[in-house]
Amino acid sequence: MENIPTLFDSAIDLPDIEISAKSEGYSFIAEPDAKNVAIKFGIIGSGQAGSRLADSYYQIGYRRVCAINTTAQDFLGLTLPVKFQKVLESQGGAGKDPSKGWEALKNSQEEVLNLMRHSFGEDIERIMICVGAGGGSGTGSAIPLIKLAKYYLSNLGKPEKVGMIVTLPKRTEGGKVQANAFRLLTDLKELAASKAVSPLIIVDNESIHQMFPSITAKNFWNTANKNIVGLFDVFNVLACQKSQYVTFDREDYRTLLDSGPIIFGATKLETYSKDTDISDGLRTNLKRTLLAEADITTATHLAAILCAPDNILGLLPQAHIDLAFTTLERILSGANRNIMIHQGIYEAKRIGLYLYTMVGGFSIPEDRLNIMKVRAGLFDETI
Repeated sequence: MENIPTLFDSAIDLPDIEISAKSEGYSFIAEPDAKNVAIKFGIIGSGQAGSRLADSYYQIGYRRVCAINTTAQDFLGLTLPVKFQKVLESQGGAGKDPSKGWEALKNSQEEVLNLMRHSFGEDIERIMICVGAGGGSGTGSAIPLIKLAKYYLSNLGKPEKVGMIVTLPKRTEGGKVQANAFRLLTDLKELAASKAVSPLIIVDNESIHQMFPSITAKNFWNTANKNIVGLFDVFNVLACQKSQYVTFDREDYRTLLDSGPIIFGATKLETYSKDTDISDGLRTNLKRTLLAEADITTATHLAAILCAPDNILGLLPQAHIDLAFTTLERILSGANRNIMIHQGIYEAKRIGLYLYTMVGGFSIPEDRLNIMKVRAGLFDETI
């Protein structure tokens, strides 16, 4: 019988070359956060201001963090590991020109997606984009990054939950920067109104400058970013904690994150003996904020959380707390309008009585856009 050729009889004789046994590539298993949080966020910063904000997240324990920019020098001083940084293909910076930031991201989409895979992995629920409105890299890449982040989540088979923190320039930063910020804020206002971007957190650096007038130039941005990120983090941490009093849980937190524009407030009460002290403190939170002005009478959601040690909670009359929440509801509800209010009361180790508020679903007032327009010198011109 004729021999039938086997597979090996007809196999190709391949040349013997040196091949690495280990395949280099991105893993979809990212480093877990260094703290317990309710929502697993992927954080990406773009441009100098956005990268600094992302770096602040990394400093307090978030690990699914990355940053992109058009120039490597703006990454100097970050604690974020180099492997989570990406310099986009450009001509060495955007020079306050958003079109260059847009073009740089367009030319590096695949690299940015790979950066997300490497830093975010698959175990995330939402992506937060951090940018500074006014420059070239962050401003120009902001809208395309929203689309890219939604695409990333969609490929994971997850809801396209994408939010943004955007910082507005100080009035001293010049007309061109103000005009860039005005145009981006106009676009984001529409996206937030339709919940295509949620949450949207608008931070006014001019307000921060006025709140901390004596802070040194060296510490200004670090202080501002830590306060912004710290307020965001408080709610993410508390929402995964059980309380023997009143719990602000994950679903409560998610409703705030889905409500569109949001603002935060925080106050430490020095005295809390009078029945109106807590309500006064919560009202102060609505006025004194690092974030841009908001028409809170149009808000749809509110979270108000009280944190204090057991020795304070053991003496604090419930009637004082009830009065505070009733006051907030009256301020925010308006005539014949319902607002969803979430409460939380937690025992904390830190000495003192702390009040934290988050308000969401309000309208970005036209006055805010007009201020940016005036600063830019655009006045009534068609944009």
